[in-house]
Amino acid sequence: MRYGAHMKARHQDDVEKVLRSPTRAAQSLVAASWCRSGLKHGLDADADRGPDIVSGSDLTLRRERHGLMLDVARPLLDQLFHTVAATGCAILLSDSDGVILEARAQDGDRTLFDAVGLTPGGVWSESSEGTNGIGTCLVEGRPVTIHRDEHFASRNIGISCMDAPVHDASGQLAGALDISNCRADHSKA
Repeated sequence: MRYGAHMKARHQDDVEKVLRSPTRAAQSLVAASWCRSGLKHGLDADADRGPDIVSGSDLTLRRERHGLMLDVARPLLDQLFHTVAATGCAILLSDSDGVILEARAQDGDRTLFDAVGLTPGGVWSESSEGTNGIGTCLVEGRPVTIHRDEHFASRNIGISCMDAPVHDASGQLAGALDISNCRADHSKA
């Protein structure tokens, strides 16, 4: 999942072009998210840092707070994972802050997902990671697909994510359901 300096530099140039012309934000969901990431949140697409993971006690509190949602979701996450496991995809469920509460991944792929922070406790809000499936879905409040170099951060250009918002019984945004892939052999389709 390592990408060469040339690919990362080209990605950084693409992001910078959008940030220098914020009117591009009106042209696509990705450009709008890149502008929020760089201009509103002050993120650097080329920042070389590891994933942001909440503490174990914070994750426990979040899981307790969302206990009913998790009780309902766990069997559905297992069923969905069973459907996509052979493709190398992970199934993730976040809260409305973009913190991953539950994750399902094949043992052979888990190392890839853990390395990028697609693991329980990983923080994937747009304000933390920039454009990404979970965070952008939560901001937009609608299903999104963020494929590889559509991510804001250069370190995430090897990930593809499809997300849908999850609402509670009163219609409030409760989190995002994510299907992610870190394998280089997957196309956008």
